[in-house]
Amino acid sequence: MWDQFRRLLLGTVVEAMLAEDLQVAFASIQIEFDRNSAFHVPRLDNYMRFSGELRADLLAAPAPAVEARLETRLRAAWPELLAVIDIPIGDRLTADRNVIDVVFERGTPERLRVRFDLAAD
Repeated sequence: MWDQFRRLLLGTVVEAMLAEDLQVAFASIQIEFDRNSAFHVPRLDNYMRFSGELRADLLAAPAPAVEARLETRLRAAWPELLAVIDIPIGDRLTADRNVIDVVFERGTPERLRVRFDLAAD
């Protein structure tokens, strides 16, 4: 399941970056889950929590206000995703936590950091 969520998170973030016209060195993208993450078997207990950080190098400085727009776009993605997840027992997942922090770090190279803490039950 971790690989599936890593791919899902990566696709969601890549779509959001493309929508905001962020120029990213795609080979630099890293996703790490921390120890707060948990995934329980959906048929017994629907609880899932994905906590960690995504990092990527930027190829160019982002336009003004992109940080806030990217954060807003990513915050909307978790509830949208939960609404379409099909659990075999007919239960529905609801968002218990939806924390997304987007930070652009100035430097050489400039970096994007997306700290996430997403939980559903």
